Amino acid sequence: MTGWWIIGSFGEASFFAACFLIGVLCLSISITSLQVGSGFWLLVWVSSALIILGAIGFWYRVLKVVTSDEHREAISHSGLIPGPTAKSKYVPPPMIPLLEPFTDSPGAKLAFRLPCPSQDTLALIGIGGFAMSWNAMLAIFFVVAIRSLFEGNIQYRLILLLIPGIYIGWRSGRLFFMSYVQALGIGSTTVEIEDLPLIPGKSYRVLLVQYGKLVIKKLTMRLVCEEESTYHYGTDIRTERSVVREQSVIVQGRSRIDWGRPLEMEGIVSIPNDAMHSFQSLHNAIHWKLIVEGEANRWPSYSRSFPVVVYPRAASKPASAD
Repeated sequence: MTGWWIIGSFGEASFFAACFLIGVLCLSISITSLQVGSGFWLLVWVSSALIILGAIGFWYRVLKVVTSDEHREAISHSGLIPGPTAKSKYVPPPMIPLLEPFTDSPGAKLAFRLPCPSQDTLALIGIGGFAMSWNAMLAIFFVVAIRSLFEGNIQYRLILLLIPGIYIGWRSGRLFFMSYVQALGIGSTTVEIEDLPLIPGKSYRVLLVQYGKLVIKKLTMRLVCEEESTYHYGTDIRTERSVVREQSVIVQGRSRIDWGRPLEMEGIVSIPNDAMHSFQSLHNAIHWKLIVEGEANRWPSYSRSFPVVVYPRAASKPASAD
């Protein structure tokens, strides 16, 4: 905790990845080379322990980085897989999105934490899973190739396959750790809002929390209304999107963010009286979202989208559930 946090987290992930690969190598050696006996079972037990320790520690560190503190706290209370929630008696008009996907996660300070369908987290997990699986397979083939060399039965095809395999394993591991370091530095972003759905003519408090270890040059939040149209163009299906409304909510200048001390900012979201409500049909849609954009020193710029739902006044949620 006295050094650079990014280097420490990178070192922890590298340590657990090394434990996993060493365990796979030892297990492959014990299965392919050793005779069954007390030493064989001891090596199998130690190798399996290293594999389990490495895999759990590696993914624990990765998932801890890509989720915020309050998100991890919500998971600890509700579980990784949320249980069934009570369905509201209120049914919105046709072609207006339901509230359940937006209200199933409580916020730390305001009522709801907005979902963020980010592709970066899925890409990081996908790259990490591929790199771990590929290098584990590569370690097994490496043991088989070395054993064939000692036995004098050289498997040239396997050795030739190992050359591009090692390159792919190195590239995938390097790509993962570069993405991991970037996720460490930029950190996660959470947005909370005091009420849902949003109603035209009303204003709502929002809370923006930016985690990470970086120096922000500029951080902004905008409320955007986007129109989406899907149509056929010959044999192709095309989708066009255009921004029809835009409102600045938060503008933050240069700021420093340290691990354990996230940047918190509050703003006001005002829905215009004549605003079109959220809408979803087969070929047309109206989406409302809060877009957070950041520029930081030594890190690439990033943009994260948090969808919200706007209901018409006549379809607003009743004050009482009875």
